[in-house]
Amino acid sequence: MQPNPSIPVSFSLHHSAAHGGEPVIDQEAFSILESLADEDDPDLVNEIVELFLEDSALRMSQIEEGLQGSGADTIRAAAHALKSASANVGALCFSSTCASLESAAQGEPDGDLASIVSSAIEMYADVRRALAGEAGNDQ
Repeated sequence: MQPNPSIPVSFSLHHSAAHGGEPVIDQEAFSILESLADEDDPDLVNEIVELFLEDSALRMSQIEEGLQGSGADTIRAAAHALKSASANVGALCFSSTCASLESAAQGEPDGDLASIVSSAIEMYADVRRALAGEAGNDQ
């Protein structure tokens, strides 16, 4: 399926090499979302992306607040919500990082919480840019 031209998503934007260098938005995963739109609701994908951007901004603020003092439970809950929501819009690498963040916030071994939060913040910025249709890079 070809990307919907009314949705300004960039499929050429990649995460930095430090974050795996993978596409920020997986085109195949996003096409599943696009297949949900029909003539009865042609703006469905735009609406889902807008809702994701609104909710994810709140969740990322909660993660930052959790790191600054409200605690691991706040981080865990926000990361859990972001894990599924980001996968739904094709941000699969970010979703995986959210899963790691959720695990680290639950106190699982090898979880450097601050480092994973930092990675999540950087990757989230990539997701926002890709969903806004900013030009890709060749990393």
